[in-house]
Amino acid sequence: MDNILFGKDSRMTDYVKIAEDFSLPRWEQIPTLGLYMDQVVTVIEQVLSPLIGFEGEACITPSMINNYVKLGMVQKPDKKKYSRDHIASLIVITILKQSTAIGDIRLGIDTALKNGDKKICYDSFCDYVEKAVRIVAQSVVSTDDTVSLQFSFNPEHTMITAAVCSFATKIITAKMLSIIREDNDKAASENMK
Repeated sequence: MDNILFGKDSRMTDYVKIAEDFSLPRWEQIPTLGLYMDQVVTVIEQVLSPLIGFEGEACITPSMINNYVKLGMVQKPDKKKYSRDHIASLIVITILKQSTAIGDIRLGIDTALKNGDKKICYDSFCDYVEKAVRIVAQSVVSTDDTVSLQFSFNPEHTMITAAVCSFATKIITAKMLSIIREDNDKAASENMK
């Protein structure tokens, strides 16, 4: 399958529409009340599953969150309640782990936070993710050979730009492979009849 075939496939065009409309909650939109683990999982699943939840796969689980706490990637919750800081960190980690080694994510977050406020860094990250997802998704269904993956981001954020581009291409590739698997399964099922 090439771009033209994916561009005509309603499953891919529907996914591109989801990608075009996708938005992450900004810092001020994240709940400030302490949330329990199951609530945190629900919030993150609602935010990210339209893009990275294929065929019943969970975006995040309680055991993943516990592992991130054990690894020091996320602060320990206060009396089993997770704050805005926790939720923002978990959204970033869940996105980045799609295409970045877990050990490198902490280094990247620490580096980004050295030069900035958490709120500003998180909101900028959201902007970058949304733009990368839109550009990569649109390029898949475009019949224009000149579609470019150029970004005009702040040069200080080159690492973030590269990471979110990697995320965007990985999830779009995963969607294409999901469609191919679905078609192959359907063809195999029809051949067995």
